[in-house]
Amino acid sequence: MILDMKTIGANIKELRDNAGLGQKHIAGYLGVDQSLISKFESGERAISSDMLDKIAALFCCPVSVIASPDKCRSSVSFAFRTTGIECEDLEALAVINRIALNQMLMDKIAGGTMND
Repeated sequence: MILDMKTIGANIKELRDNAGLGQKHIAGYLGVDQSLISKFESGERAISSDMLDKIAALFCCPVSVIASPDKCRSSVSFAFRTTGIECEDLEALAVINRIALNQMLMDKIAGGTMND
């Protein structure tokens, strides 16, 4: 499977923008420099599978959807009532989203769809 970094980058940017997060938030969550997030989003740099998994969990979006040229949408919406979002908040959100993603996968295996 050949991954198009421009598609992945554009989808990450769309997910990030829709969530109201800045590149700084994603950089802190991944433990990388903000400039690397910019390069990911522009397709200038390839993203590791580990980082892609973490981003998928953060946005509750399967990796296959992030890598798809189809419109990328977050499957679960969330909102924060705070003045600031810390990396620990994003880590906690990613854990909750991994549970939701696993449940969606189990539902699909049981005969439903990822959107049930």
